[in-house]
Order: sequence, then structure tokens, then C-alpha cells
Amino acid sequence: MTNLMLFVLFLAWGFFLYFGTHFVEQEDPYVGENLSILLVYVIWGIGYYLQLKQPTMKRALVVMVLFLGMQVVFFFNLYYVTTFFEWIFE
Repeated sequence: MTNLMLFVLFLAWGFFLYFGTHFVEQEDPYVGENLSILLVYVIWGIGYYLQLKQPTMKRALVVMVLFLGMQVVFFFNLYYVTTFFEWIFE
């Protein structure tokens, strides 16, 4: 149930990120922004997969807290992730 609620929150967050980046026009493409939004779901998916592979509930909760922490770190460093993707792919 917790993963379903997190997934809904991440969908809403991705929705606001995606449409928030497209309200301001720019000359270059939005490759870096779109890849950083996709990374939200990649991190969530890997965390969910690893939770399913854990034999005990305690270890699954540790994995969930760890990957939730990774999402928070990702959120606060979103500018650097986006500029890194733009540097590589644009």
C-alpha cells in the first residue's frame, strides 16, 4: 500500500515537473529535463524491485527508507542532475 501511495505521489511530482518545464520556451530541447524526470521513476522502480526481493519485512522497510532518501537527495540536487544530462546528451 505504501508503494502505491508513493507511486501516486511520484506521478503527481513528475506531472508537475514535466509541465512546469514546458511553460517556459527555450531554444534547445528538453532532453536533460525529461531524463531527470524519468530518473524519478527509475529510482522508484529499482527500490520497489529490491523490496520485493527482501526475505523479511524489516529489510524491505530499510530498502524503502534508503530509496526514499535517494529521492529526497535527488530532488534537492535536481539542477545538477539536469545540467549533467544536458551536458552529455545535448
